[in-house]
Amino acid sequence: MIQAVIFDFGGVFTHGERSYTRLREFDALLGWPSGTMQNRLFAGEAWELASTGIISPEEHWARVGAELESRLPPDFFRFKGDPFHLEVINDDIVAVAQRLRSHYRLALCSNALPGLADLLGELPEVKGLFDVVVISALVGLRKPDPRIFELTTEWLGLPLTACLLVDDKERNVRAAEALGMPTVLFRSAAQLEATLRARLEARSEPLRFE
Repeated sequence: MIQAVIFDFGGVFTHGERSYTRLREFDALLGWPSGTMQNRLFAGEAWELASTGIISPEEHWARVGAELESRLPPDFFRFKGDPFHLEVINDDIVAVAQRLRSHYRLALCSNALPGLADLLGELPEVKGLFDVVVISALVGLRKPDPRIFELTTEWLGLPLTACLLVDDKERNVRAAEALGMPTVLFRSAAQLEATLRARLEARSEPLRFE
């Protein structure tokens, strides 16, 4: 029986289009293929080290961003330590989560820098929504490492099989499924709601959603 829902943050609770667009504009200014800046800042070894707290956000920026500051507009610097600063909260998923909260415990499990903790405190839409918040840089683990799912469910005080994961990355969903967790590969709030309702109708999961 499902007793909790674990959400990802970026790409689920936020719309990332503005960030992706601005990063592609930086690519164009540098003559780089589209997507290069996104991968440089938020993929690869430096990002993995920063998002598990092994190196600081400052050291991460020194490796991937500092040398480019003089070649790009001043707002490039805003991406230092704050990948989400251009992203808009997805009000539809907030509404879904608020309804789920009436019946289930909610958790956040995100691959992110420490600054996400401060950001959550500044967002009235999501402040206080989660019973448990797991930020990879603060716990030294990142998805799809199974241990971060185990930690999240441990903090919830529930078995893995009682916690449903909602994440927009297939690799994270597959890792959770391998542990026996029910999952939803997130594409939109409407798709998530339809998936949950379908499970209700099929009675394959005793989810309550009203």
